[in-house]
Amino acid sequence: MQKIIFILLASTVLLFSGCSEKKVENPNIQTINSLTNDITVGKTFQNITLKNQFDKPINLSNKTKKVIFVFQKASGHTARNFINSKPDDYLSNKNIAFIADISGMPSIIASMFAVPDLKKHKYSVMLIRDEKLSAKYRNDKYEDYIAIISLNDFKITNIKLVSTDKQLEETLGK
Repeated sequence: MQKIIFILLASTVLLFSGCSEKKVENPNIQTINSLTNDITVGKTFQNITLKNQFDKPINLSNKTKKVIFVFQKASGHTARNFINSKPDDYLSNKNIAFIADISGMPSIIASMFAVPDLKKHKYSVMLIRDEKLSAKYRNDKYEDYIAIISLNDFKITNIKLVSTDKQLEETLGK
């Protein structure tokens, strides 16, 4: 009985804490030279293999043109809503990878709520579950933004920070 009450309480907290949108200090698209030491314009993006929401190992190809990184729930929802407004093959046709950092999320919450929600979508979301790996890509200063990394044969050519659907469309295209 206590277990059921705990689950109901946790579910209620998640439901009501859910999708509050944080306001980003600068609502304009920002171009930066470096997100982290590993994500810097001019450097080679290290191709990693991550499991997606269906537990399938995925890695980037040299044809990948852009990588969408999300580090917070609100920015993840913004990216998800934008992608869901596009055709099912939008990401693959544009050679875009989508990576979500869920390493800070308690594993029970990830497995009971976040991953099942992601499984409803037809596109693949590569998931960072390890905090040590997350540290290579996360910059707390920019964690509320959606980071768009542009690549040319794994070389990082541009880094943009966006926070709205409109900015995503400006950066990624229709």
